Amino acid sequence: MMKFTVTAFVFLICTAALLSTTEGIPQMSRRCQCIQTHSGRPIPTGRILSLKVIPAGPHCKNEEIIATLKKVQLCLNPSEDWVISLKKEINKRNLTNSN
Repeated sequence: MMKFTVTAFVFLICTAALLSTTEGIPQMSRRCQCIQTHSGRPIPTGRILSLKVIPAGPHCKNEEIIATLKKVQLCLNPSEDWVISLKKEINKRNLTNSN
């Protein structure tokens, strides 16, 4: 009986140690989502369904901007002038819609 209790106790300690190292954060969220950014012509705002802005942080050193169009998602270069204007326009549109 004592042998079983010791084995169960060691098993519980090992399980607790393994679970505490995962921190409950999926590994995929710990890296940049945008490997490549759109470098073509500016996208008309009417074609963009939504714009997701992910600020730089421990997961990625760059700000990431992901535009959702009808059939595809594109990562946009946050330093391009038209993308900066697009962000401002989308923010203005969201503020107007929420009031």
